[in-house]
Amino acid sequence: MPNVFALVPARGGSKGILQKNIAPLLDQPLLAYTLKAAQAAGVIDSIYVSSDDDQILSVAHYYGAERLKRDPHLALDESPIDPVVGEFIHRIKPADKDIIILLLPTSPLRNAVHIREALAEFRDFPTCRSLISVYEINNQLMKAYVGGGEFLQPLAGAHSSYLRRQDLPSLYMPNGAITIFKVDDFMREENIPRTHEIPYLMSEYDSLDIDTSDDLLIAEQRLGKPLI
Repeated sequence: MPNVFALVPARGGSKGILQKNIAPLLDQPLLAYTLKAAQAAGVIDSIYVSSDDDQILSVAHYYGAERLKRDPHLALDESPIDPVVGEFIHRIKPADKDIIILLLPTSPLRNAVHIREALAEFRDFPTCRSLISVYEINNQLMKAYVGGGEFLQPLAGAHSSYLRRQDLPSLYMPNGAITIFKVDDFMREENIPRTHEIPYLMSEYDSLDIDTSDDLLIAEQRLGKPLI
């Protein structure tokens, strides 16, 4: 049975919120929500936090995660995620068929059930190369036009702007909460597979991504809401 690794990328720099990945959210740092969800899922063999920041790595250790000190040049504002995954694979050396679940720490409403369901769905589709979490958005956007030239251009094809809503395809927005792929599929081109993807559908409510102080306030309201 392949091992399952959770990789949580949590660099130190942040423009919108100082030390965003460990910003206080109710009674614990933001990062803790992802680590606790990964642990509670019960399907992950090892949880790693990749960071250039010693304070973040200390928080990761406190909450029971393995620590991976990231190369500083992979922790810049413009740094893509693929080299971060590559660094993890080259240093930890998982087997080819092992599975990596990428969990961004800015998704505090993604929980253990989401992770379990997403992994089960990934395993049920052996022909897929990756799974990404998404939420459904208004398909009326398919009727939009693109401007900037002399004439308007339909966004989704010549007749899309005249289709009835019920005849339009469903649209899904990635939320960054969960990405799943196998090590060998990543290593073919040293990037997360972006073909043969399948969706794991989450609600827009649970898809909240923390980017601003206002997002933290929304998360506090949703996490602090008593169960009925």
